[in-house]
Amino acid sequence: MDPDAIARRARRHGWTVQFSADPGVVLLRRAWRLEITFVGNAPSVARIMGSERDAGRPVNLRSINTLIRARPDEIAQRAAEATLGEPAARTEDAGP
Repeated sequence: MDPDAIARRARRHGWTVQFSADPGVVLLRRAWRLEITFVGNAPSVARIMGSERDAGRPVNLRSINTLIRARPDEIAQRAAEATLGEPAARTEDAGP
């Protein structure tokens, strides 16, 4: 999803949108800040912060839409789900 499409969706769900100098979008809602950096039209890095002192946590890129659509009272829970742990290591099936 390109930066303009994310910005349109975020505005529909109550976020304030800022475009940053590097290719990116900053979404603000209450105390939350979601920063998304792009390479071309594809998101490459996303970080969410819950306060000014919060350094931010990396977000699974597949969770961006879930965070954008979350109600204000759900953002903390969705952020925790989007940032919990690393994906399980992939193991190859040795076969029979």
